[in-house]
Amino acid sequence: MKLHTRLNCVLLMAGFVCSIEAFAYNDDKDKELCRNPKVQEFTLPEYQEPDKKEAAPETEFSFVVSGWANPKQIKLFTKDNKIPFTVQSTETFHKVKAKLLPEFTGKTVRISARIPALLGCYTTIGWLIKVADKPTVVEAPKPTETEVPQTVAPAPSVPPKPVPNPQ
Repeated sequence: MKLHTRLNCVLLMAGFVCSIEAFAYNDDKDKELCRNPKVQEFTLPEYQEPDKKEAAPETEFSFVVSGWANPKQIKLFTKDNKIPFTVQSTETFHKVKAKLLPEFTGKTVRISARIPALLGCYTTIGWLIKVADKPTVVEAPKPTETEVPQTVAPAPSVPPKPVPNPQ
């Protein structure tokens, strides 16, 4: 083999080895991973096909958001309306409380929430709610009539007999 051919082979192998190392470069900087906020404990019944549950008009509702959410940037809305809400924060979670608007009465609405995390990512969630036409009135069960036993006159008391004293 000629010297020129051997030199070409060595240069080709060196270039191949160097290119593999270039593709294998790994940045050692710690990346901040953003955790999407979690949403739990929504208190209104969701409207689903087999059950078709309805919520009473102007009902208060709430849900809980994980602690790494940014409570100052939470948005709660429907297609046409912003829903006013309050946030109660603790160290581990934020509780969002709101009330169904009067204009939702008799309609099916989708309540949406956009909940950003402190590091920039966000969660978007929504619930389909059917609001009843009228408030549902829950009737109290009627008390059943029970027979009250008649009181029996107490037996006449008999005075105790005196016990003779053996002395």
